[in-house]
Amino acid sequence: MNPNRVLTITTMLFRMVVLIVLIGVSPASFAQTALQKTFVVAAHERDFIARFIFSTIEKQSNIAFQYVNYPDFSDRLEAVESGYVDFAANVTFTKNRSSRFIFSQPINIEPTYLFNIEGKPFDDMHVIGTTIGTAFNDIIQRYYPNKRVLSFNDYDVAHESLLAGDIDGYIGTFLQLENFLSAGFKAASINDRLSIPPVSIVTNKPQNQPLLTLFSDIIAQDEVEKEIRQFIDDYITEIAIKQLRKKVKSSGLDLDATVEIYLNPRPPYVFSSSSDQPTGISVEFAKKICTLNQLKCNMVYDPTETWSASLQKLTLGERDVTPPITDFAHRQHLLWFSRPYATINGVIAKRIGYKEEVYRHISELFAEKVGVVENDVFSSVTRRSLPNKTLTYYCNTERLIKGLITGEVDYAVTSKVTLDTLLYENTITNVTEDRHFRPFYQSDLSFGFPKTERGQTLAQLFNRTLDFIDADAINRHHQPPAKWRELNEKESDKRRLNIINALLALLVLVTFLFGYITNHRANHDALTKLKNRHALNRISKQFLDKDNGLIYIDLNRFKHINDTYGRTVGDQVLRCYAKRLRETIDGEIYRIGGDEFVAITECSTDELDSILKQLESYPFIVRGSGVTLTLHASLGVFPPNTSALRIKQLLIYTDFAMYEAKRNDSVRSIIIDDNKLTDLIAIHEPSKRSYQPTPEL
Repeated sequence: MNPNRVLTITTMLFRMVVLIVLIGVSPASFAQTALQKTFVVAAHERDFIARFIFSTIEKQSNIAFQYVNYPDFSDRLEAVESGYVDFAANVTFTKNRSSRFIFSQPINIEPTYLFNIEGKPFDDMHVIGTTIGTAFNDIIQRYYPNKRVLSFNDYDVAHESLLAGDIDGYIGTFLQLENFLSAGFKAASINDRLSIPPVSIVTNKPQNQPLLTLFSDIIAQDEVEKEIRQFIDDYITEIAIKQLRKKVKSSGLDLDATVEIYLNPRPPYVFSSSSDQPTGISVEFAKKICTLNQLKCNMVYDPTETWSASLQKLTLGERDVTPPITDFAHRQHLLWFSRPYATINGVIAKRIGYKEEVYRHISELFAEKVGVVENDVFSSVTRRSLPNKTLTYYCNTERLIKGLITGEVDYAVTSKVTLDTLLYENTITNVTEDRHFRPFYQSDLSFGFPKTERGQTLAQLFNRTLDFIDADAINRHHQPPAKWRELNEKESDKRRLNIINALLALLVLVTFLFGYITNHRANHDALTKLKNRHALNRISKQFLDKDNGLIYIDLNRFKHINDTYGRTVGDQVLRCYAKRLRETIDGEIYRIGGDEFVAITECSTDELDSILKQLESYPFIVRGSGVTLTLHASLGVFPPNTSALRIKQLLIYTDFAMYEAKRNDSVRSIIIDDNKLTDLIAIHEPSKRSYQPTPEL
């Protein structure tokens, strides 16, 4: 089980126990309430948020709910107060209600909307309609005392009052959303304008009070809150789409005819993606509008077509829609326009540090080298502001900024969003907008339609659909973050830090490798690759493990081989024997002299006998001569489990034993047991004749 889930459940149980103690509900009463398992909820038949909340509680508890439909909010409250039902959701806390109901902790904010005809702002309204019995009346009068409030209990009467102009707008919840949209009214979220308190679940039965805490804890989980938010968004979108499609069917528009949309190339509104497909802000808006209205749309994208040719085709009705286009006054007698969905702002860019705070207006750049994009709206604006001046033209903004960086021009005139996007995506840090220029150009971008009946219908439909598209999300998606320059600087710092860290890591690695190689060379024999005397000396003061044996080896007549066949063959002999040692012994092997070796290995008596046979003699073929030599070795052997001595002492005694074997042609190995060790001490170290082997522990 998820640890967070366990913690949540534990917290719920703990809080229920505390509640039982604090509110004086007996354990028996609480147990009876919990065992009831099925509770009755008052809810509007379209109150899908309430049903979603209680179904979520059902999934995370052993409680079930039945729903009773109460269309009027006041009837729902009365049903709870009279005890006909157990709970009701989405109730705002007020002082008056606090004496009538037991409230849970707030669980969510109920979506609230302002309905009207023309989309008039709330601040410009004087008379507001609300539903009888809701908290909106008190809230509006408290925070907006200059506004008059009328309460309604019938939607049809409210619709008539809006149409007659008796009220400027009507405030309601998402329960009224479908009703008002179907009647042709516009809806705007108003949660940010009215300080509407969050809503709770209420009951009037004291035995149900502990359950309110359980309900609040379940709904307060991050995952559940996200699910509720997504549920609300999906529900609202579903209603909006349904109403839009009704509008399309009643508009008289031929739904079988393809809507021809020409995409006017203008980054970041319309441009080619990496796969050469058109993308951008305008493209996303067009696609969403077509999808929401179930229109058959054909997107035409031809970057080679001139704007004058595109505009002429739109004017003649050869195309149905063109985005983006500016709603200039001189075009309004030729075209219909949607309301703006984006704004284009002109900026003047320069190299960082170039002529700080010198100019204030574009007309002052008559002596500077100024660059623009050919056939761009800013080339026309710049020509009007700088008459008779020779401008430097570029085919696109990328080339324009490159020319600014290289010094071909000193100032570049373009759109702010295009400049910011280009600088952000390419991490260009030496170009900036000159903020000392006063704003010299701003225009709104819209959809353009031919001045025909079909064009007018499409314009109205596109306008209506734009109300239900998250314009901010689309614009943000195609624009750099608000603090893009700071992010670029952080990214540059991060790259520099990564380089420094990589260099430090490389330095550490080189140091480690150098140390490893130096240590390896200091402790290994270059010829045989075995460990050397230095490595053996480092462990000479240690005691030999009782399960290990030590073998001291000397090759016989090795000098004779060097003298007879040369040192090259001698080196071959040593490498060959080192290989035999590695293949025979599973342990540590050392070359401690010219032809002397030491091996430390864990082995049994039988294994030791086999090892000695392999090491005492072996054949060696002299390369290039066809001669095979039988080489012999003399060994002094200290077997496992014999005595606890330091390795330094063992080397002395095994060396004595090896030389004893070397002097005896009939014996290749001398094994040192306790008796042999006593004899060796008596012969070679008379002062230690009293030595007694250490008994095995």
